[in-house]
Amino acid sequence: MRGARWRPLLAALGGLAAGSALLGLSRRWLFPVAVAGESMTPAFEAGDYVLVRRGVPPRGDDATGLVVCVRGPENRLLLKRIVGIPGDSLRIGAQVFVGGPPLLEPYVRGEAPAESFRGVRLLHDDEYVVLGDHRAASTDSRDFGPVRREQIEGVAWLRYWPPERAGLVRREARRFAPPDAEEAGESGDSPMEG
Repeated sequence: MRGARWRPLLAALGGLAAGSALLGLSRRWLFPVAVAGESMTPAFEAGDYVLVRRGVPPRGDDATGLVVCVRGPENRLLLKRIVGIPGDSLRIGAQVFVGGPPLLEPYVRGEAPAESFRGVRLLHDDEYVVLGDHRAASTDSRDFGPVRREQIEGVAWLRYWPPERAGLVRREARRFAPPDAEEAGESGDSPMEG
């Protein structure tokens, strides 16, 4: 009977030790990021906390639409969405055109200012174009150019704060506007080479 009093304490200590070991192992694969700004609204808001899975994104179309963590100017960590992958030829203006047709981007907010319009000829084997969802409030590939695969530190996996917005971070599958919408979008778009 005397030993029975210590069992809950020993179980709690064992759980704590196991949790600490798991946390230590998970730091090899995950790291937390605090969102500070509005460049990814409405998907992420200032004050959100996100767990990022370390490593580069998958190759090919499975990378498009992922929110990734990259090193930007002044070595700051930035959350951005992949809109261009190796082999793409992009034009970024009021819309993003990939080899002709415009992307459908229901997650985008804000008008992109005309001075941020860019043309990208062809992305090399390890280059990606990353943009913020709030185009008028984002520092992204329009400012610092395509990012290399090794500059991508990880893929956003889980928002864990605030509790009412907690959940897995979804990838937005790449979709294009129908051909007639492409022609209508071309007339108001005057991209500059960048």
